[in-house]
Amino acid sequence: MGPPEQVRLPALSTSASAAALGQKGPSEGELVRAASQAELRSSQPAPKPKTGLVTVKFRGDHGISFEGTRVSHSVLQAWMLGVRPGWTALSVDGQAVQTKEDIEDALQAAVEREKRDVVCFEKGQGKFGTEAKEKAERAKRQLAKLRKEFRFQGWIERAEHRGTTQAQIERVYACLEENCSAWVDHLPAKMSKTSGKPLRIDFLNFYHLSNNLILPVTKPRRCSFVEMMTNQAQAPSWFLSHWWGLSVQGFVASVEKHAATRGLSADSSYWTWTFACRLLEKQSEICENPTKALFYKPMETCKFKLLLIIDQQAVCFKRSWCLYETAMTVDTNLAMVDCACVNNSGGSELITHGLTEDEEKMETQRPGHGVRAKLAREAGFPMEVAEAGLGVQVEKSEAWTEEDKASILHSVASYDREEQQNLENAEARLRARLATAFWPRVARPDKDGRAAPTRRVAKALSCIQEDARRRSLAMHLQGLKSEHLHMLAESLPPNLIELTLNLRCSSLKDDDIAMLAKALPKQLKELKLDLSCCQQLTDAGIKKLASQLNFEETAVYIRLAETGVSKDVQDWYAAEAAKNEENGQNGQLKNVSHALHMSLCLDPAVSELHRRTMVPAATLLGKVLTEDSEERAIAALRALDSFGEKARNALGVEAQQRAKELELAMQQAEEDRKAKEALKAQKAAQKEETASG
Repeated sequence: MGPPEQVRLPALSTSASAAALGQKGPSEGELVRAASQAELRSSQPAPKPKTGLVTVKFRGDHGISFEGTRVSHSVLQAWMLGVRPGWTALSVDGQAVQTKEDIEDALQAAVEREKRDVVCFEKGQGKFGTEAKEKAERAKRQLAKLRKEFRFQGWIERAEHRGTTQAQIERVYACLEENCSAWVDHLPAKMSKTSGKPLRIDFLNFYHLSNNLILPVTKPRRCSFVEMMTNQAQAPSWFLSHWWGLSVQGFVASVEKHAATRGLSADSSYWTWTFACRLLEKQSEICENPTKALFYKPMETCKFKLLLIIDQQAVCFKRSWCLYETAMTVDTNLAMVDCACVNNSGGSELITHGLTEDEEKMETQRPGHGVRAKLAREAGFPMEVAEAGLGVQVEKSEAWTEEDKASILHSVASYDREEQQNLENAEARLRARLATAFWPRVARPDKDGRAAPTRRVAKALSCIQEDARRRSLAMHLQGLKSEHLHMLAESLPPNLIELTLNLRCSSLKDDDIAMLAKALPKQLKELKLDLSCCQQLTDAGIKKLASQLNFEETAVYIRLAETGVSKDVQDWYAAEAAKNEENGQNGQLKNVSHALHMSLCLDPAVSELHRRTMVPAATLLGKVLTEDSEERAIAALRALDSFGEKARNALGVEAQQRAKELELAMQQAEEDRKAKEALKAQKAAQKEETASG
């Protein structure tokens, strides 16, 4: 039987096998099998060629985002090296990867080792149109979810009433934890080391928070974020200042630590620009007069209690906005500056202005223990951060735009004629404020105990002394060494009117107090010294101090409990302090400026230096007379009398009437006081007669 008609036999004339068989043809069975295999091959589709494999070497930040093992975004280095969306990662440095976490962990490990990481990709074609549509749909769904979670609650008209409670801050943080993995860091590489990467809660900062949550959610109403959480006025207790590059995680940890340390109630709130301002409104944020700035009224509402949250690199001391806000505390005696610093573990270290409420109670019950508790609590605050605060340079600070920076520098400048001198004065005052805030850490020795703090103490005291315009100085110097008191005495600002030094539990002797007394400015109107638990002090040291004081011109408050000073001397100073307090309540303050929290100026040459903050005294004091408390009104009346008859005649009708009423009340109070003293003297005389009889 011959071969099938449909099968064409291959030509064998040149085949080596045919030649070997001596031109003998294949068998019938072999031909049938060959024909069947050819027919089978022709009926099957050709196999799809394999996608190509590509090996790419990265160094440092790669710029890739993954969904599973598939590339979803490619920017920066990855894009330049040709990596495109749609590719699939197979291995990193020879290790197979199965999940997104495997890839990110392997790449991060390579970055930390400062080695090139070799990634093997399988090329794939990105479905750009479909991916873009899917991405837009996901973003739309997430935005709807966020707007459902944060609905507009109502308008809070006054910015100073838009505080944020701790519970509301924690609510925002919980939302970020849940949603941030769906967001990508779109900040420029020069601003963010994680540019192009998916966001994680451990490095998500306030720029990310604003772009991904606050602006999208508040856009329909153009409101503040606080108004998405409440419609109730929330007057803040503390003002928060921080750099927007600070991690939200560190921010929340700092607020929690501060609230717990200060013993704040659950309904206490903090004022922070991010949540309180209507970011989508065009509003005047920087004013030529800082007191007209949007954030000044909230700071005034907080009574200038400032919590400064600092990142580990102390970048906030290089940011114009942070320095601008901190500079608002330099002109008031009421200011309290607490400093929190984010640590490596995501927690926070805190330095407080003076003792906390719990430490005060501890100090009252067991003198010395409250001070020691404070020093132990603050021991972990980074020394390098405190030192960075002593070297701030406003002119070299940075802002989002050069225009912002120029406006801020002009606003924080002092009020002298030359703007360059203005800036130098503002810088000096700011460094002095930070020096007093960081003093508890600066004056402590390093952890290894080998490096003495003398150099740092000298730097801090130099900053304080350079603030020549300072009129009031209050420092918490618990546990101060004799050496450092001598340095302080040599560094007191020359124009002080008020001086408050807390020297509890210090190792001071009589000679140290005598030396301090000689260094006190002659123009002092108020001196407060807490010398409790300074056990080496005796009557001799206090006598030397008294010889340098004018008790007629200076209100003196000295605490001497738990010292070597006799009880009679302690009782005399306690009575002097009580008399000063009583005089203050009756409007007979030796320091009227202190009662009014303002400076009164009689010399036109001096007032010219402050022309941009100067206001007519009669008008302002008349307003205090008619609208303020009786104590402040009496102080205002005494101030007006010191200006002369013209100032008194410049008052309005209502203020004139109020002045007459106050004069009658003061006269009656003086008569009552004299009557009490006469009665007291009479009783003392009767007691002596009885004793002698």
